[in-house]
Amino acid sequence: MHNVLLLAFEYMKIGAVAIGGGYTVIPFLYYLVEKYHWFNVAEITQMIAVSNLTPGPIGINMATFVGVKVGGIIGSAFTTIAFMIPSVIIICCLAKFLKKNQENKYINFVMYGLRPAAVALIGVAGLKIMNTTFFHFEKFKAAHNLFDIISLKALILLVIFTAIGLKMRKNPMILIVLAIIAGCFIKV
Repeated sequence: MHNVLLLAFEYMKIGAVAIGGGYTVIPFLYYLVEKYHWFNVAEITQMIAVSNLTPGPIGINMATFVGVKVGGIIGSAFTTIAFMIPSVIIICCLAKFLKKNQENKYINFVMYGLRPAAVALIGVAGLKIMNTTFFHFEKFKAAHNLFDIISLKALILLVIFTAIGLKMRKNPMILIVLAIIAGCFIKV
């Protein structure tokens, strides 16, 4: 129960600063790995994949996923609620304030300034996911084979899925289904 309460507290803090959407939560997952070792870096990629495939906001889905991993059903409930509490409080306070001050240039400057920070958090998360997915430094250290550093299969799949994603922007479900099928047959 101690881990569940600690995780809920950590997720309450994360929920208070996760500005820009669910992907901005990903760097905090790496922080949790380093600080508490409740899960490992490889599992973060799985959490992201499952969170993307399940209905609902990705940040809440990841909070629920981590909660189950650390504390079962009770952990998922505590973590999910703890993650949402700051957002609900902040949104309720900000909605009225922003509506009242929507023409204030300083408020608009602040909102404009938050955008690059959100993009940076998403970019950092993307780079960390890419590192986990494409680079196999441990395999290289063991075999000293230069070709073991990068997973060519993962790189080829990235190029193919990017091309498909750009072509089928209006229906991302096709990309998800193709990725699931590819994952069944290709071990990266």
